[in-house]
Amino acid sequence: MTIKNLSRKEALDLVIGAKILACGGGGSDAKAIDKINEIYDREEFFTIADLSDFQEEDSICIIGMVGGGITKEDRKLVEGLEIVEHEPMIKAVETLERFLNISFQGFVATELGPYNSIVPLIVASQMGKIAVDGDCCGRSKPMISISTTAVMGISISPYSIVNSYGDIQIVESAVDDIRGEVIARTAARLSGGSVSVARCPMTINQANTAVIPKTFSKAIELGKKVRETAKMRMNPIRVILETIPEIKVVFRGKVTKFSRKEEGGFTSGEILLESENKVNDKLKIFYQNEYLLSWLNDKQYISCPDGIIVVDSQTGYGLTPWEDDFTEGRAVTVLAQEAPEIWKTERGLDVFGPQNFDKTWSKYKKKQ
Repeated sequence: MTIKNLSRKEALDLVIGAKILACGGGGSDAKAIDKINEIYDREEFFTIADLSDFQEEDSICIIGMVGGGITKEDRKLVEGLEIVEHEPMIKAVETLERFLNISFQGFVATELGPYNSIVPLIVASQMGKIAVDGDCCGRSKPMISISTTAVMGISISPYSIVNSYGDIQIVESAVDDIRGEVIARTAARLSGGSVSVARCPMTINQANTAVIPKTFSKAIELGKKVRETAKMRMNPIRVILETIPEIKVVFRGKVTKFSRKEEGGFTSGEILLESENKVNDKLKIFYQNEYLLSWLNDKQYISCPDGIIVVDSQTGYGLTPWEDDFTEGRAVTVLAQEAPEIWKTERGLDVFGPQNFDKTWSKYKKKQ
C-alpha cells in the first residue's frame, strides 16, 4: 500500500518543489501556503496514493483552476457581484458527480504547480477521498487542452465549470479538447479571471495510460532539499541537479528586461537575460502563463514540451512571471528538464509541441 498522509511540512515542501518544476505557472504559492495552514490548523491533512491503490473500475477526474490575465473591461463584468461560492472546486466536483450519477473515488491534478497541485489534495481532504500522486502534464501548461489525457484519447467532457459568484455550467459535450479549453477560458474571462473545472471523468484503468506517476513525491523531495539547502547556505543549484538528474543547467545570467501583458485569460510576455560569463550571450524566453519557447543569441533553443525552469541563483527557489520576480539585475539560473516519454510521441508533440505557440508569439511581437 502506498497511501500516505502528508505532514504539514511535506505539504509545504510540495509547494516549493512544484513551483520549481512548474515552469513558471501552476498558480500562486502564497495562496497554496495559506490554504495548507488553514487545513492543518483544523487538524486535518492531505492524503496521496498511487493509482495502484485504487480498484481498476474506480472513477476519478481531473480538477484544477483555469484562468489568467484579463483586461479592465473583463474585470468590470464582475464588479458588484457578491462572492457566494467559497468552495467552487468542490461544487464543480459535486456538479459533475450529479450529472454522471456516480461518485468519484479520487482526484488527479491537471498539472504540477504550486496551487494546482494542492487543489486535488484540498478537495480530497474536505470530501473524505484521496488524491493521486501524479498529474496530467508533468509540469504546468497554459491550456487544459494540453493534457496527457488528450494524447491518450480520454475525452475532456462532460465537464463542469463553477465560479465564486454562483455560476454553474455543465458542458455535456465539446467538439474536442481545444474547443473545451476555449469554453473554459471564456468562462474564466467572464468570472474575474478564474474558474474551477472538473473534467475528464475516467476509470483507473484509463488513468494508468495517461497520468504521469509520482510527480508529487518528486516535488516533495525536491522542495525539502532546496529548503534545507537554503538554511545551510549550500549551493542550491547543485542540490537540484543531484535530486533530479534529468534536469540540466542551460544558462546562468541576470535579468535585463521583463514584459507582461494580460488579456484573453492569459498572462504573456518575454524575459531577456544576459550571461554572467560571456558578454555577448543572451537568452530570450517567451511565456504564455508558463515558459514555452526560448532563443539563445536569436537561435531557437529549449522549447516545450521540455521544461524551461528559472530559479533564483542564490536560493534555488522557482520564479514566476505572474509576480514581480524578474527585477532588472537579478541573478537567475535557467534549467531544462526533458519531457516525459508520453510528450515525445507523435501525438504528444502534436498536442504540446512548440509549433502550437508560433502564432501566439508572432502576434505578441506585433503588439510590442
